[in-house]
Amino acid sequence: MSATWRLLDTGSLPAAANMALDKVILAARNQGIVPNTLRFLQFSPHCVLVGYHQAVELEVEEEYCRQHGIEINRRLTGGGNLYWDEGQLGWEVFARKDTPGIPVRLNDMYRLMCECAVAGLARLGVRARYRPANDIEVDGRKISGTGGTESGDAFLYQGTLLTDFDVDTMVRCLKLPVQKLEDKQVKSFKERVTCLREVLGYLPPMEAIKQAMAEGFAEVLGVKLEPGKLTREEEQMLAQELPRFQSEKWTRGTRTLPRDNCLSMAEYKTPGGLIRVSLRLDRTRSRIKSAFITGDFFAYPERSILDLEAALKNSSSRASDVLKTVREFFARNEVRIPGVEADDFYHALYLAINRTGDENEQVAL
Repeated sequence: MSATWRLLDTGSLPAAANMALDKVILAARNQGIVPNTLRFLQFSPHCVLVGYHQAVELEVEEEYCRQHGIEINRRLTGGGNLYWDEGQLGWEVFARKDTPGIPVRLNDMYRLMCECAVAGLARLGVRARYRPANDIEVDGRKISGTGGTESGDAFLYQGTLLTDFDVDTMVRCLKLPVQKLEDKQVKSFKERVTCLREVLGYLPPMEAIKQAMAEGFAEVLGVKLEPGKLTREEEQMLAQELPRFQSEKWTRGTRTLPRDNCLSMAEYKTPGGLIRVSLRLDRTRSRIKSAFITGDFFAYPERSILDLEAALKNSSSRASDVLKTVREFFARNEVRIPGVEADDFYHALYLAINRTGDENEQVAL
């Protein structure tokens, strides 16, 4: 007999409410208050969401967003900056880690969740495919990005389905590597994504899209979806959590970007995402005074990047010592970052250190 999951449609909500609900439902599932859940969500007004490990000032054109009423908030999950307008559809899976049929290995779990969405899109007449590590594409163009996080014995895995997408506004409100490019290059960048309206030539009703997606998840997971609502416990938890997610402290994060004349920044691309490193250095003593690491990768547990920054603080900036610090950190801690290795962080750090004119030796890997 198929297991029964809750199908939850929370409709269109402001960014803070949607982000608070992510925290609430994940906590409720971890505590056993609610069953495994598939949630559909939408946003109104339109908004920008940065990933958990990103910095707003590095990822968002804040003045443009203020002028156009675009909200800014932060996700529980990692990954890159996203623009949501009222027409986009989000889907989320909240489940126990030991749920039968769901792989423990992250990359395998990513594939399964994406195959659920692929099956849903097939019901709409869209031939999509999974693109490792966490995208869904149609003819090589991205139509859905995904990612997740965990809490205790439960996980959250979420995705964005581009339905009818305003790519011009996306380019204006996000800090993307296209602002200074030529028009032809910007056009090429825009062509990397697509949406349901473009693929099908029309946009199905939102209810039809939700039904197709729900059927895809039910089929691939082998479960029965029973429509439900938030429990009283979840509503109480939401009332408690919402002020936090409405606060500047949550949106900005607890860290501040180091700002002084010794700041050195670098970017390093990995299969699992872009690593951005900002360092404050004492070049005379060859020390890393502080490190600020952001990016569009997905780190488990979520605190791992903060802990890596702490390990780097006041450490040696000599290349051999940086490599040792990073490798020892990953060896001591159960850090999982799909598509990103310990040495990738070393490379990013080395690039930042080297830009200061530091002539320390480079370690051969």
